[in-house]
Amino acid sequence: MLTDGRKLTGYPSIDKPWLKYYTEEAIYTPLPECTIYEYMYENNKAYPNDIAINYLGRKITYKELFERIDDTARAFQALDVQPGEIVTVALPSLPEAMYVIYALNRIGAIANMIHPLAGCKETTHYLNEVHSRVAVIFDGALDDIVNGIEETAVEKVIVVSPAESLPIILKLGYYLKNRPPRLDDRIFESWKSFIQKGLDTAIHEGKKDCNEVAIISHTGGTTGEPKAVMCSNQNINSLIWQIKHALPVVRQERQMAVLPPFINYSLVNSMLEPIALGNTAILIPQYVPERFLDYVNKYKPTWVCSIPPYWEAMLNSGDQKNSDLSCIKYPIYGGEAMEPQLEERINEFLLAHRCPNVLAKGLGMTEIVSAATLTPFGQNKVNSVGRPFPRTNCCIVDPDTVNELPYGEVGEICFSGPTVMLGYYNQPKATKDIIRTDSYGVRWLHTGDLGYIDEDGFLYVTGRIKRIMITRGPDGISTKMYPDRIEEVINSHPAVKICCVIGVPDVERVNYPKAFVELEEDSIQSSELSNEIKRFCRESLPEYLIPEVVEFVQALPRTDRGKIDYRELERMAQ
Repeated sequence: MLTDGRKLTGYPSIDKPWLKYYTEEAIYTPLPECTIYEYMYENNKAYPNDIAINYLGRKITYKELFERIDDTARAFQALDVQPGEIVTVALPSLPEAMYVIYALNRIGAIANMIHPLAGCKETTHYLNEVHSRVAVIFDGALDDIVNGIEETAVEKVIVVSPAESLPIILKLGYYLKNRPPRLDDRIFESWKSFIQKGLDTAIHEGKKDCNEVAIISHTGGTTGEPKAVMCSNQNINSLIWQIKHALPVVRQERQMAVLPPFINYSLVNSMLEPIALGNTAILIPQYVPERFLDYVNKYKPTWVCSIPPYWEAMLNSGDQKNSDLSCIKYPIYGGEAMEPQLEERINEFLLAHRCPNVLAKGLGMTEIVSAATLTPFGQNKVNSVGRPFPRTNCCIVDPDTVNELPYGEVGEICFSGPTVMLGYYNQPKATKDIIRTDSYGVRWLHTGDLGYIDEDGFLYVTGRIKRIMITRGPDGISTKMYPDRIEEVINSHPAVKICCVIGVPDVERVNYPKAFVELEEDSIQSSELSNEIKRFCRESLPEYLIPEVVEFVQALPRTDRGKIDYRELERMAQ
């Protein structure tokens, strides 16, 4: 029975049982229909002296933030950047990254966010993909970019140093160690020169359409070539609005960004979100996971949205004996699954050091801005990735028929709602493959994740569709092989830290399972341990799922987003 007296139909997307956890305001209040700049400005214009950004100790007020955004908008207009024009941005977590994004949004242009250290070949590809005429880059990437810039349509590159906004003492120290690069001023121009040339230019604000593209981000590429994801103003504002109504956000809380802004999870949840909601974004341009406790001691963050490897690094970080984590109200992880044993160790550490909450987690992807679900604090169901946000709908469909499945049945996880991307840039077929419109005109994002929903509205992830492979057992019968199922068993072995299972093509078996295993520090690689892991698997798995090979590795390869790169393991195996 639902809270309004209705009986369950048996189908999550109709019943939406997760709504019983939200207020009527969260369910029915109109979503913001404005640009990301307007949403941020309207929420903060009455609080000019509140702190918007803490950059390595330099505190930037909202008044200064507005002024710097205006200066940057004038500078872009002095370069004749037009509404709808795509400017590529390759910056770490710097205040200038925020100035650039909001300034472009204010004049109706689009920020194309890429890895600041992507290298010459990849950066050139990204610039050509969107035909950028203007780019803003990190000075540490200058040498890599110079050699490929003539292969692009770029006419102007603004070069930004991490020292631009540093406190004066740190700035002097930075320039003693790092000499400013010599720039030709024809194509490459310093940030200071760029800003000065626009000071006398008037701001002509772009059209105010919340459905226009605001930001282009890129997928991680673990399931193929990275794709350029177009997120609208409404996509981004709607996620921030939903988070505000899912958690008790208090003005001037502090959120620490631990990942660079080319990742939506960091850009939106750790930078745009706190600034839009009147909080303080703590920016660290070169985050070192092992220094986590030092950062907490210095900046006292209220929110930390991180990834499993970074939370694990906390266990070996800084002065653990004297660390006080009571300031962290919201410890959150995403990006990939965390092994239950590791989550338990981290939660024990958090509680032992006075953190008021254990880890929360969610499920999301770039194509839905970032998060679509979140574990409510105090209701952390084992193995669940939480419940959908109030304006996000979720259903589980049969991968073969696309028919919705009832509670408890495993199928493909799909989301609909205001955060579903506009599409992939210049890739209509790929967009059509992942976003399908139902008979009611609702756009559903097909995640490629397998999972189920319980009758309380909590979502559980069980695997990936694209990692399902056909294998042939000793009996000659072909069947589906789920690597995630094998990984779950191997990861429960006491000697195993984490593993990844792939399918290796084989004439007789079609594919056979091979496990790459990263051991705990006190475990020793040996053929005996390899055989022991196989025996351990036989206790829980059918014969066709027993790994034919167990290979030990010092560390599993990871993508630049911190996820295990199973594609690289497949290449290694071949």
